[in-house]
Amino acid sequence: ISIIVLITASIVFSWFNYSSENKKTKLSQDFIEAKILLTENNHSKSLEILKNIIKTKDKTYSPLSLFLILDQNLEKDKELVLKYFNDVLLIRNLGKEDLNLLRLKKAIFVSNKSKEKDMLDLLNPIINSDSVWKTQSLKFLGDYYFSLKEFKKAEQYYSILLDYKDSEIDLKEIKRKMKLIKNG
Repeated sequence: ISIIVLITASIVFSWFNYSSENKKTKLSQDFIEAKILLTENNHSKSLEILKNIIKTKDKTYSPLSLFLILDQNLEKDKELVLKYFNDVLLIRNLGKEDLNLLRLKKAIFVSNKSKEKDMLDLLNPIINSDSVWKTQSLKFLGDYYFSLKEFKKAEQYYSILLDYKDSEIDLKEIKRKMKLIKNG
């Protein structure tokens, strides 16, 4: 009985592994096909393939498909893009930093029509962590408030940024904006 259980478990495990690898290979091929279709200016067919990849809820190819849709501006319906974001954000086993990047990109996407609370709900988990996206989130919020002429709030985020020594952030720009706020 033990041998039969062991053999059965081994067969099930092998089949599951084989099935997972086939699925990943198919998603990879579909993603590459969508990119090729983009180079051929067949945007509608590419979009269909990318939407189908998002539906699979694959932790690698679903976010990549969403980013490609965003970068190429393939979907004109903003509500559908929000749905894609929500679908991808609900994928289990996404890495912490992948999830933070998705939250930041969603906040950027909705920033022109979203309520302040919704954006803060998206970005506060990043800002209150040691995420690699923390400084970009702080800068985005500072710039967001600066563009709305809410200078006190912008100054709050910019001052936090000035304490960081992040090479990706242009501190001269932050200091220039802080000077504008103080002289405002």
